[in-house]
Amino acid sequence: MRHKVKWWCSLSLVQHRTTVVFILFSLFPTLLGVYTQEHDFNMPHQEVELWARKIGNHIFHLSNAFALYNDIKDNFRTGEATLQENDGLQLVKEMTSDVTNMMKFKVDAVNRIMNVAEEASLDKYKQEEPVDYYNAKRLNPSPDIPQEAIDDKNYRNLSLLSNIHFDGIPINESVSSVHVPTNVYAKAPDVINAIRWSGRLDRTFKSNYELDPTLSWQYFGSSTGFLRQYPASEWVMDEKDPDLYDARLRSWYIQAASSPKDMVILLDVSGSMTGLRKEIAIHVVLNILETLNENDFVNIFNFSTETTELVSCFNDSLVQANMENIGEFKKALKTIETKEIANFSKALIKAFELLQRTNSQYNKSGQGSQCNQAIMLVTDGAPDNYEKIFSTYNWPHFQVRVFTYLIGREEKKKRDLSWMACANKGYFVQVTTLAEVREQVLRYIPVMARPMVMYQEDHHHIWTGVYADVAGRRGAPGLKEGYRLMTSVAVPVFDRKKTSMKTANLLGVAGTDVPIREIEKLVPPYKLGVNGYSFMVNSNGYVIYHPDLRPVFQDILKPNYNSVDFAEVELTDYENEARANDSELLELRKDLVEQNAAERMMSVKIHLDDMKRVVQRKQKYFAQKISGTPFSLGIAMPEGYGKYKVHGQIELTREIQDHRAGDVMNHFSTGNWTLHPDWVYCEYKYDQHQEDQSPEALINEFLSRAQKPNWKWRSTRTRPPPDPIMNQAQHKRWKPSMGSDERRDNYYCDKDLVQSLLFDARATNVYSRKVKIEDKIKDRNTSSQNFGITTAFVATRSGLTRWIDNPSESSSSNGNSKEPHFMKVHNRAIDEVWYKRAVDYYKEDQDAYVYSVPFDAATRDPDEVLVTATRAIFVEENDYRMAPAAVVGVTIKHRKFVDFFKNETYKCPSYPSRNSSCKKAKTCESKSLNCYLLDDNGFIIASENEDDTGKFFGTLEGTIMESLVQSEVYKKIQIFDYQAVCLDTQEKNSMASILTTPIQTLKWFASWVMGNVFWVLVKTQLYTLWDPNEAWAYAQGQWDPNAAPTDEVTYSKGPINYQSAFGEYQEMLPDEAVITDESSGEGSGKDPEEDGSGREGSGEEEIPLYEGILEYEVQDYLDGIPTEDTKHPELPDDIGDFPSLELAYINKTHPRPCDKTVYLYKLQSKKLKQDGLYKPVKGKLSNCHTNGCGRPFSVQKVISTNLILVAVNSLCPCESRKVDIEPVEVEHNETTSCNRLLMQHYRKRPQSCVNYHPDEHEIKLCGGAGSLGPSSVALLTLLLAHIYNSMMQS
Repeated sequence: MRHKVKWWCSLSLVQHRTTVVFILFSLFPTLLGVYTQEHDFNMPHQEVELWARKIGNHIFHLSNAFALYNDIKDNFRTGEATLQENDGLQLVKEMTSDVTNMMKFKVDAVNRIMNVAEEASLDKYKQEEPVDYYNAKRLNPSPDIPQEAIDDKNYRNLSLLSNIHFDGIPINESVSSVHVPTNVYAKAPDVINAIRWSGRLDRTFKSNYELDPTLSWQYFGSSTGFLRQYPASEWVMDEKDPDLYDARLRSWYIQAASSPKDMVILLDVSGSMTGLRKEIAIHVVLNILETLNENDFVNIFNFSTETTELVSCFNDSLVQANMENIGEFKKALKTIETKEIANFSKALIKAFELLQRTNSQYNKSGQGSQCNQAIMLVTDGAPDNYEKIFSTYNWPHFQVRVFTYLIGREEKKKRDLSWMACANKGYFVQVTTLAEVREQVLRYIPVMARPMVMYQEDHHHIWTGVYADVAGRRGAPGLKEGYRLMTSVAVPVFDRKKTSMKTANLLGVAGTDVPIREIEKLVPPYKLGVNGYSFMVNSNGYVIYHPDLRPVFQDILKPNYNSVDFAEVELTDYENEARANDSELLELRKDLVEQNAAERMMSVKIHLDDMKRVVQRKQKYFAQKISGTPFSLGIAMPEGYGKYKVHGQIELTREIQDHRAGDVMNHFSTGNWTLHPDWVYCEYKYDQHQEDQSPEALINEFLSRAQKPNWKWRSTRTRPPPDPIMNQAQHKRWKPSMGSDERRDNYYCDKDLVQSLLFDARATNVYSRKVKIEDKIKDRNTSSQNFGITTAFVATRSGLTRWIDNPSESSSSNGNSKEPHFMKVHNRAIDEVWYKRAVDYYKEDQDAYVYSVPFDAATRDPDEVLVTATRAIFVEENDYRMAPAAVVGVTIKHRKFVDFFKNETYKCPSYPSRNSSCKKAKTCESKSLNCYLLDDNGFIIASENEDDTGKFFGTLEGTIMESLVQSEVYKKIQIFDYQAVCLDTQEKNSMASILTTPIQTLKWFASWVMGNVFWVLVKTQLYTLWDPNEAWAYAQGQWDPNAAPTDEVTYSKGPINYQSAFGEYQEMLPDEAVITDESSGEGSGKDPEEDGSGREGSGEEEIPLYEGILEYEVQDYLDGIPTEDTKHPELPDDIGDFPSLELAYINKTHPRPCDKTVYLYKLQSKKLKQDGLYKPVKGKLSNCHTNGCGRPFSVQKVISTNLILVAVNSLCPCESRKVDIEPVEVEHNETTSCNRLLMQHYRKRPQSCVNYHPDEHEIKLCGGAGSLGPSSVALLTLLLAHIYNSMMQS
């Protein structure tokens, strides 16, 4: 037995050994192969170097020849183009002077409106006299409809003509029109009287417009609720939505009507504040927040037994009422809980002590308004008047006004709250329904304005922040991705009547809009040169305009676009963490806020091409104040080539007199040409009814006129407005009267720009079709030399772009192409990315062409993809004095470019053809070698795989990309985006199908009828009329049951709503709400409501924010009761009597503002040089696989380009990490989030502050209970009309 066991063990051991040997023998070929690949495969470094050199030489000479680079450069030199030093300080002074003059005209215009309005209000009229005015909602602009046919609808005929100056909107320059909101009773005596006397403003409106043809909409917003605007235009109504536009809610009105304020809101959250009371109280607070702006400071405290901050981050402080902070308040309001008993003493003491500390603490830091102070007490009743607290903290100086809001119908609770308000220069209101919340909240504004009104003569004008207007046509000049940016100037209008009882009535606010486009016209970009730019900042440090102000996300307006800080758009080169406080940047920002003259140098990071490319450069900044405004104008110019500018002009007068020169238009005789679409070369000042001519047509017209006798340039853009003390004769000399013909022909021409254009046209007049470009190529083998060049082009400093197509290539492609010609799309000369990159790269390599392809090339038709190659032309006097004059370039068919790339890299350089006997393992044709052409930012220009085109190299070969960074081939540069939008994905629930039956049809019909009724009831809140205590507190909005599918749904107009909307619409959404593809693609069916902003005179146009997002109202957060036949997601079962609300938006996501960061890459060309020559960089990824193999690679700079050739061994199956350049969100923990919210940059308070008048105590009006007036009748009429219209449409 022992022997058997021993034998068995011996046998078992032999079997194991045999198995191991067999496995090793089986694996030997594989291991041997790996070893061979690792050690026997030699990277063809020498071949890579030769390929890169040959490719570079070939495409350089070919591009030079086709673009006629040397011819154009010689023409600039022989044309005696010289260099002039750019004096940035003098330049910004001149520009600021022009902008200041323009702004003064606007201020003078609103002052004239104000003066006439105050005088007109003193006139006495008979109440029975009819009022003649044009109702903006009752205009008939069509002459084809007879008057009799529209008499029954109270319409009036009025001729309206499309006007370029007003974005093509049909207007009438002879009269103004009046808009009366639905919630205002148009026949109320005070409304009728104000409409009557304000009719006198028409003459003033017209006079202002004749004096200043750049004036936009002029308007007067009455305290009674109507808006008179000039010129008259039709108010486009939405049949499905009541007209709730009210000028008194717009920022220009509220800012002008009262001085800045520090405010503490005390919200009673005791146990009695439940149900409808709680909802009304929240609405009161929300509406108070809507009346605040960036010059106000606020905090909200909940109080019951204890008094605590609504937002814990805002502990014991007042915060600026900017968009982000208001959003935090609104987010927190949905979390409040009611409990215990209210301790009013603690709450009032907390508020008074905070306001007192604020006065001393913020006295020097710029925080706090240091003007009006107010406590807003929102409660359902107080047990005492707390006279002792008021006498201790507020008497006898009454620095703090107290406004009290009694929630509910209890009459016995009015006395104490009314006493608090009346004893502290405040106002008391009782709010019983949701419908009256807005009107009752607005009552505090005239009280704040009392000291200002009582002084009478002190009319301080205000300037709003930037806002967007979509009244114009998308793509029109001056539009920022479809939205026109504007600011407004406004001034209060006081009642000068003397009455027996002391009063201080605000009649309204007069204002006008100022498009940012009109400001930018006075800061011409050609004077700043390529990569130079201008910007404007207000006293809060917020950007009015800046090239990196990006107000749009996926064609939708961002809600925080109008509060972007200057420190968020200028990224210093030293910024390595989010929101780092760079001292140089903050010092420059402080100078801008303080309106100091500034001159500073900073190293910055500039991102291009939708934040996919980056440039590092030093820039010099210059700034000056714009007198009479809170704005500072600044310019930035690149250090180096930005110090100088090319001076080359053709004196038009001499050219005309020189008979040898011929017609000046001969300079435009060759090739195709276009001008910068946004620049002003020449324009008619009164161009309103001229044809909408292109810049090319206009320059042709004016150059033809210039060759006639008595030509004058009229190059003065602005001049100071007339002095108010001028007599009639002096004023006539300042502004001579013009006949209609003179007015029509009155024009402006930029002499320097036009004469520079003529010089550039002569220098680039080389693209003659009679000259064969191939003849200029030394190598006559054109069949192999022309590798797909379709177009040669040149763009110049004066905005001229001209080109010629290569017949042998363009005839076969462009004729059948669905895409517009490349040069007709990219016609912005120095503002094109390819122009900017070529100029910046000139410092790296003066002979280099800069290549690029579209990032989405892989998704396009391969036959339509073009490679763009551009090279800068500099005028140089020595190594230090140089300036860019033009950029030449070619476009190349990408497929032929790749064929050329393959043809060169698939053959050994030492053999003449690919069919030679060289080893295929040494070429890119081998499966063991992957070859790429990368640009200076790491994007693939060409590879063997067509689908790689335009992609970032790191997404395919991340590990190799990281090795290139470690080898210092590329440099990693971190960029922060402080204007980012983050999208939080929602999960999608399934929806069960519904069988259609007769019963179901009847159910749908009943649902449709009730949906209409409930929609209007909730929209107008008439349901509160019959039993407000039983009415459902509808805090989140309503669905329109008749909404047809649409692609664009909108928010309400104006900066006020933008402040609130972004911070609120997401937070008020239940977590269970689900977004579907149908809801994101089909909105509520609402069209934009024409509410007069900018377009209708108020200056705040309705802006579409996110597709599928429904209209936001102050007290209707979101719209949403779906009917059964509407494509909406399933809703949770636990929704109570009314369904929870959903929010439909892009790709089933919640958009919110956030910070993002991304690492971009830049080629380090100098690192690739050795002894003045480009040498290959040899690298290897060692042990990148479990079997121990590695991946060698070779990198070689392609001479005279911005490209590198990368060859990578593909035999080793290494796992490659993905390196992406998509921005990712910067994560903030609770502490850093609070610190960021509390961090307040330096700001300058508004100069105007009127918060005291010694006689104000004589005014005894301090409020009473709220009630619904005649507007309820109007709303009831609207309800019936809406139901009738809905039935008729069905």
